[in-house]
Amino acid sequence: MKSGKQIKSVIGFVCIIISILMIGCTVKVSLSNYIPVLADDYSEYKGKRVYLMNFDNQANNTSILKYYSLDKKFTYSKPLDSSGLKRTPLSYEDLIHNYFWYAFKDAFTKLQMLISTVDNPDLTAPAMWLTLLSITDVNYDVKVTVQKKDIIAFTKPYTILEPPLSEKDRNPDDLEQRAYRMTTRLIETIMGDPDLRKVLTEP
Repeated sequence: MKSGKQIKSVIGFVCIIISILMIGCTVKVSLSNYIPVLADDYSEYKGKRVYLMNFDNQANNTSILKYYSLDKKFTYSKPLDSSGLKRTPLSYEDLIHNYFWYAFKDAFTKLQMLISTVDNPDLTAPAMWLTLLSITDVNYDVKVTVQKKDIIAFTKPYTILEPPLSEKDRNPDDLEQRAYRMTTRLIETIMGDPDLRKVLTEP
């Protein structure tokens, strides 16, 4: 007769196997085709310098490479290559926090800001970075930090919420476009904040 401890071990093992199988069967949603289309007036940013530092991921509900729908049926990440395998070694761009970094970089480029990066930093420009706090396909919780002259001049959390889609509307193409709309809303919310605008545009 098995002891209670042995039974618990067997149950735990079965739960792990089920979790692995469930994750293995998730539908993948691409995050490789984002193009920022910003609706509001951001002309104050034109010609302004920004040092776009590395973003970081402190969200417990993501992995390094992907984030998930609430029911774990869908994963959002860079796509597999044509062979069906991830690129080896993994590219810097594959990391989920760098999806957001490149999205902001593309948006700043459209705003005609003067962008420097860690590869060639302008240490006299306001340094900005974003921290992922919680990321799913219905919410983005992030924190933006701006440093000026080696002093933290601004830090503020932002949240983007999106109602879940009905089951019949949940397909990879529509979910991909929905993710891009959320990303655009995040950028617009942050860049439209008068407090951040002041920090980035005033000496």
